[in-house]
Amino acid sequence: MSIYVRKILEYLDEKHFPYCYAGDLNLKIDTYCPLNAPQKQAITWIKKLVSSELTEIDPSLNLLIVANAGGKKIPREYNLLSSENPKEIFFEILDAFFKKELVLGISKNSVVETEEIGEDVSIGHFSYICEGVNIGKNVIIEKNVVIQCPTQIGDYTIIHSGAVIGTDGFGYYSNGEGLHKKVPHFGGVQIGEHVEIGSNACIDRGTMGDTIIGNNVKIDNLCHISHNVTIEDNSIIVAHSLLAGSCHIGENVYVAPGAIVMNQIAVGKNSVIGTGAVVTKAVEENRVVVGVPAKDLRENNKPLI
Repeated sequence: MSIYVRKILEYLDEKHFPYCYAGDLNLKIDTYCPLNAPQKQAITWIKKLVSSELTEIDPSLNLLIVANAGGKKIPREYNLLSSENPKEIFFEILDAFFKKELVLGISKNSVVETEEIGEDVSIGHFSYICEGVNIGKNVIIEKNVVIQCPTQIGDYTIIHSGAVIGTDGFGYYSNGEGLHKKVPHFGGVQIGEHVEIGSNACIDRGTMGDTIIGNNVKIDNLCHISHNVTIEDNSIIVAHSLLAGSCHIGENVYVAPGAIVMNQIAVGKNSVIGTGAVVTKAVEENRVVVGVPAKDLRENNKPLI
């Protein structure tokens, strides 16, 4: 697939992305590549432009380089698309021009018991969707996904392969004989719009109410969201993290890899939980906490990603 730079710039103009371009407007781009493996006539990006890094690139490759020039003078032989947020620009271009169209449909190899399915929904091979699930429009459910309790799934949500939603949480009480008896679970799961749930993630159903995942929440692979948890809008939960039962994650919170938030703990909005931290007490808004047990490090004054 070949795309002229002129066409890319027209797209950016239509989407009102601020940028500055210096280079050949008739340059033809055939592919994309990482900076450490450059290919001829490809688009790539640099997180933070360093002049020495740029001059190591062979100009004859005719790369389209997306970067934040930061006022640096760029040699004329390079094609530079400068933006204050080059990561956003680069991946918006890839999404618009190089992403393969998804073939929509419900696999005949899946068991789908619900009839509450919106428009343009895709369900991959060998998934199980129980009765009582309500699926919004433009939802993608990949292969081998299990949803086994009443669940509301908002529009434009993606659930990746191997995710399990709606299992009973880990809850027991001791009976008169001193034996562990399981707490029955009657609740469901609510998943908002534009949510992404990673491969092999597990989200437990609520005991009597619902486990709640807000809009635009991103949950990475291999995360465990326990029963009765609430995650508010725009939060990010990264791989191997555990949110224990009934904890509450506020808006715009970042939970780094391998972190644990203990049961019934509240994390205030705009806060960051550091890698491997164990949160045993409430976290105020706009804080960064790290360590085991987690301790307050400083105010959070940076965007999530």
